[in-house]
Amino acid sequence: MDERWSTHLFMASFRVIVLLALTLTGLADPSGAASAAEPVTSVEILRGLSREDAAKALPVRLTGVVIYLGWEHFVIHDGRASVFADFRFSRVKGFWKGRVPDLRELQPGAGVEIEGVTDPGGFSPMVLVTKYRRIGTQIIPPPIRPSMDKLLSGSQDTQWVEVEGVVRKYERTGADVGPACLTMIFEGHPCPVILRTDLKLSREQVVDAKVRVRGVVLNIANLRSQVSGLKIHSNGERDIDIVVPPPADPFHAPRVSLDRLIPFAPDSDLDHRKVSAGVVTFVVPGRFFYLLDGGACVRVESVASGIKPGDLVEVSGFIDTDRVLASFSEALVRVIGKGEVPPPESAKIADILNPRVRSDEEMVTEPGHPDRSGRLIRLDGVLRRVLPQDKEGNATLVIESGKDLVQAFLPVPDGRTSQKMSQWVEGSVVELTGACELEIDRIDRMPWFSITGFHLWLSSPEDLRVVSTPPWWTPQRLGILLAGVLLVLCLALAWGYAMRRQVAKRSRQLAGEIAAREAATLEFDAILRERRRLANDLHDTLEQALTGLALQLEITERTKANDPDLSARHLNLAQQFLERSRREVHRTVWDLRAHGLDGRDFLDILQERANAMVAGSPVGVSVGREGEAFVLPDLVAGNLLMLAQEAVTNALKHGAPGKIDLRLVFSPNRVELEVKDNGRGFDLRTAPGQSDGHFGLQGMHERVKRLGGTLEVKASPGRGASITVWVPIPSDKPPTAD
Repeated sequence: MDERWSTHLFMASFRVIVLLALTLTGLADPSGAASAAEPVTSVEILRGLSREDAAKALPVRLTGVVIYLGWEHFVIHDGRASVFADFRFSRVKGFWKGRVPDLRELQPGAGVEIEGVTDPGGFSPMVLVTKYRRIGTQIIPPPIRPSMDKLLSGSQDTQWVEVEGVVRKYERTGADVGPACLTMIFEGHPCPVILRTDLKLSREQVVDAKVRVRGVVLNIANLRSQVSGLKIHSNGERDIDIVVPPPADPFHAPRVSLDRLIPFAPDSDLDHRKVSAGVVTFVVPGRFFYLLDGGACVRVESVASGIKPGDLVEVSGFIDTDRVLASFSEALVRVIGKGEVPPPESAKIADILNPRVRSDEEMVTEPGHPDRSGRLIRLDGVLRRVLPQDKEGNATLVIESGKDLVQAFLPVPDGRTSQKMSQWVEGSVVELTGACELEIDRIDRMPWFSITGFHLWLSSPEDLRVVSTPPWWTPQRLGILLAGVLLVLCLALAWGYAMRRQVAKRSRQLAGEIAAREAATLEFDAILRERRRLANDLHDTLEQALTGLALQLEITERTKANDPDLSARHLNLAQQFLERSRREVHRTVWDLRAHGLDGRDFLDILQERANAMVAGSPVGVSVGREGEAFVLPDLVAGNLLMLAQEAVTNALKHGAPGKIDLRLVFSPNRVELEVKDNGRGFDLRTAPGQSDGHFGLQGMHERVKRLGGTLEVKASPGRGASITVWVPIPSDKPPTAD
């Protein structure tokens, strides 16, 4: 039986044993759900839980040895497998109370006993610690040695492993995860190793060395808890062994030519450094440069400083196959002389993309043919966009050349834009000189490649020459102008609409003020006429009556001794003058009273006044209303109230009625007041008037005339009398009264 079948049989047996253990310990039920009846005491059983079961916070009690120590976590090994034990997430989720403890006492090799609960973790199950106790020191179990395929599968997550490879990169990170990081090639794949403590060895002693590293595998999971990469966390120098040190002189490595970086060889080795030489044609300081030798131009990534175009240099670096066109990475550089940089060539996009077309239908290129990758080219076009700097500090230019768009990258040191860059105007005709970098896709169905595009690298703003600037009327400016005109038009329309509303509002206010002024003027005129009438009344009636009264009293005084009868007659006449004066004063006082109703209902006031006037007498009074009532203007209401009082007074004084009926009728454009009694009545033809000292009917006529209304008097002897008044009301009468 070969090794592969042995592995399958072992895994099948392992699954059966785990399932049996879960069943016997009560951690498995017929539905597959875990039970919390007994704590989990085995790491293998814990790792066998599904994510759903691990999320149930099952109790855990484990005893083992710390194989890796982090800042807020450690990895514990129980002799068969290891698991991640975390304090920070335990505190976040409320299982660990208080601050995270200082774990420096738990150095690798410390024996511990922990209690906690299960958690699905980012990828594999882990323990959220609730209690821990140190129980001495134990021997760390030997690590396992899985293949890279096994590591990438995710099955070895959190396990104690040992890998062996060549270190390509050593950098000090200063991050919380660790102060240093190694990048090593393990079975042809880059494998990052995070160190908890820094190495005492220098970069020159580690890079290109073959090392053996022990650590804990922590797979990188994506948002769906799927494996997307891996890294190994190592305790530091104690877990790193140098198997083969790097060459004392890195430039004594095997030499290769630039056009054959990866030649065919049965024993080809790409793990270690290779050395090559050529002329520097283009440089992005501190990042990369292009090296030319013969017909090939290769990208060299290096942090070396002081390299300039035209330098003849040797490079010692690792062959990077992540790109379709191989390049050097982590290269060391030394200048060995001066060379000649070929002048830039003017090229068309079609020539760059299709250096050799195999057929009219398929734009492909066979291996072994020359290309322009890394070459200096000159390209004409129109500057369409200048984009902001990307995360690497490159300004991106979009150039339209013919019917194609090409991107050009310009490194901007420290993010400072030069004055020349600020003068670039989109739409300008420009000429660019830079290094061409091809964009190549593999064609899986044949051993050829397709050049899908390219971009340019510019070394400085001087590599872009403005041939001509665009006319002032660019589409952008035209768009701004049209937007401004549209904005002004919208503002004008809005202003016009606002002005119309303001004018309408002001017109309504002016109309209201004019109406109020007209009403005030009308009321003032009415008061003025009333004062004139009152003055006439006082002059023509009251003054005359008082004068006559004075004369009669004087005659009475002179004749009371000689002619008592004549004196008595004149005294009686004086009493009549006095009674007439009293009535005139009474009428005048009524006229002088305020007309306003003080917000009260007119019908209520009319009822109140009528009841007051008949109080103490056997006369009955009733007040009625017909039609839909509305609020009467104060001038109309006041005069109607005085008319009603005058009519009731006349009825009581002269008619001796048994009942007086008052009726108020509301019509759409007028109001009607009727006062009717069942007294003895009178004859309209012989009824006493103003000449006889009776001013009641005359005063009513004058009031109604001032209101623009009509007065009708009906009376006959023995049948009572009725007085009806009609007063017009404007169409915009006030709201309906309740």
